[in-house]
Amino acid sequence: MSKVFSPSFQHFQNDIERYLKSEGKSEKNEHGQTVFHGYPATLSLMFRAYMENEAFAPLVAEFRRWNWEWGYNDYLLELTERLLEAGNWLLLKELWAGVIAKRRTNYNKTRKAQRLVPDKIPEDLVTKTGGLLLESLARLQGYAAALHHEADVHEYVEMMGRVEKRAKA
Repeated sequence: MSKVFSPSFQHFQNDIERYLKSEGKSEKNEHGQTVFHGYPATLSLMFRAYMENEAFAPLVAEFRRWNWEWGYNDYLLELTERLLEAGNWLLLKELWAGVIAKRRTNYNKTRKAQRLVPDKIPEDLVTKTGGLLLESLARLQGYAAALHHEADVHEYVEMMGRVEKRAKA
C-alpha cells in the first residue's frame, strides 16, 4: 500500500476507490463515468489491510451487499473464520443474515416464477436455489452452536423447515 495513502477503516468501498485515485488508477470515460484500473488487486490489498486492523464491521457492512445467491468467495469465508475465532457472534450473524437474505430472495422468486410459468422455470432450479438457501441456513446454525447462541437463530431454523416443505421461505 502506498505510504501516502491511509485507509479510514470505516468505509471499505470508499477506501478502495480513494486508494485507486491516489495511485492514478482512475479516469473518466466518454460517458463521464469513473473507470478504475487494478480494482481486483486493490480489493485484495484493502481486504488484507482491514483484516490486519480487525476492521470487521465495515467488511460485514460491505459483504452484506454482495451477491451470494450462487456461491461464496474466499473473502466471505475468511471473514467468517476470523469472526468465529474472535467469538464475534453479532457481526457473524449480521454477515450471514445478508447471505441468507440474498439466497432467500432468490429461492422465493424462483419458486414463484416456477409456479407461474412451469414450462420456463424447471423444478430443478427451485430445488437448487432451495438447497443453496438450506446450506447457508445450516452454516449459520452451526456457527451459532459453535458460539453458544443457538437461541438466536430460531427464526432461521423455522425457515429451514419451510424450505424443506418447499413453502415460501
